[in-house]
Amino acid sequence: MADLSGLLTRAALCGALSLAALPAQAEGARLSLECTRVTSCTEAGTCAKAEGPVRFVLAPVDTDATGAGTYEVTVDGGAAMAAQSMSFAGPFLWAPALGRRETLTFTSETSALWLRQTIESGTGAAPSADIDFLTCRILP
Repeated sequence: MADLSGLLTRAALCGALSLAALPAQAEGARLSLECTRVTSCTEAGTCAKAEGPVRFVLAPVDTDATGAGTYEVTVDGGAAMAAQSMSFAGPFLWAPALGRRETLTFTSETSALWLRQTIESGTGAAPSADIDFLTCRILP
C-alpha cells in the first residue's frame, strides 16, 4: 500500500510547478478529459492500485479572463452539475448531492487528483473521502 502523505506531497508539488504548463482554454471552450484511475486512497491514508476509466467534461458558463468562475461538469456522461473554479486549470469544485462534494485538481498536463467527500451522510456515519490519482488525456 502506498503512503498517502508522500503521494499527496508529490502531487501538490507537481501541481504547483505545472499549472502554467496546462494549455490555455478560450472562454466558452469545453475541456473533455479521458482519465484512468492509477491509485485510490481513503481519508485514513490507505491506498491501493486502482483501475478503470473516468471521463470529465468541464464547460465554462460564466468565467473571467483567467478562467475563474462557474462551470458545468459532467462525470462519465452523467447529468451536468454546477461547479466553481479558480482558473482554467482548476481546481474544480462541485456538489453532486446534499452532504457530498467533489474536487478535480490537475497536477500536471497528464495527471489529476479526484477527491470525493461525504461530509454528511444522513446516517450518522463519520465523514469520509476517496482520493483517486488519475492519468488523463484531453479529448478533441
